Amino acid sequence: VQEAIDQARLAKLSTQMDGTEIHLQARIGTGDRLFGSITAADIAEELSRVIDYMVDKRKVDIDKPIRQAGSHEVIIKLAKDLEPKITVVIEQEKV
Repeated sequence: VQEAIDQARLAKLSTQMDGTEIHLQARIGTGDRLFGSITAADIAEELSRVIDYMVDKRKVDIDKPIRQAGSHEVIIKLAKDLEPKITVVIEQEKV
């Protein structure tokens, strides 16, 4: 019973998350390259804030940290068959 409740909660969360756009700010140099990088932990933290649900950084599916400004599609692996896609937009840090 508990597993079914958890699955239903994850399905609802997946629907809520799918298509979400989050914005992260970073210092950007020439050629839209970042000074440093955006990691799965950064994405999980901001997504958790936006949707008001704690997202584990291990659920964020990126091969390597993002080092380029612009829009990036990222998959969040909530469960085996629940993988909503979000858009991560990296913008110039406001001074």
